[in-house]
Amino acid sequence: MSRLRQAWLEFVGEETTPAGTATILGLAALGGYLAPRLAGGRLGPAERAVLVVSAVDLWGGAWANNTVACARWYERPGQTDADHLRFAALHVHPLVLAWIDGGGPGRWRWAAANYGYLLAATWVLRRAAPRRPLGIVLTVAGVLLDAGLGPSRAALWFGPVFYAKLLLGHASAALWSDRTLSEA
Repeated sequence: MSRLRQAWLEFVGEETTPAGTATILGLAALGGYLAPRLAGGRLGPAERAVLVVSAVDLWGGAWANNTVACARWYERPGQTDADHLRFAALHVHPLVLAWIDGGGPGRWRWAAANYGYLLAATWVLRRAAPRRPLGIVLTVAGVLLDAGLGPSRAALWFGPVFYAKLLLGHASAALWSDRTLSEA
């Protein structure tokens, strides 16, 4: 197996099929294509490029992290709560979008609230039982938080995609039962 393929499977789960890979990459490409168009013409080249990269990661990841292959991979023995928290911490997208939106105190508060909520919710989910129903509740709460704060001007889609990827999928594997996750 090629190193690239092995690295991919260690990222999205060893059970990922070619069709699963195509779906993940297709949705990532769709996100990258649509994001700057949905943002309108007010972005400069740097902001546009960063928005595309962010959308590729989030749109593809929202699908990937909610597949059974990925959920099993990140819920496998040896994965720790700290691993999940580190994964969440790497997703600084709210800070990036605050910059794309032009900064200002309101945008930085929006970023801090969304990022802080992500980390706190991930921490709670990794210690909670039952994790999966709570994952759905905390995902919806995150989407409502983003909407209540006034979503990103450049990425109105951000809240639902961000929280679906990181809370519904990665932190809680909310779409899958314990039985499904434990099957080989």
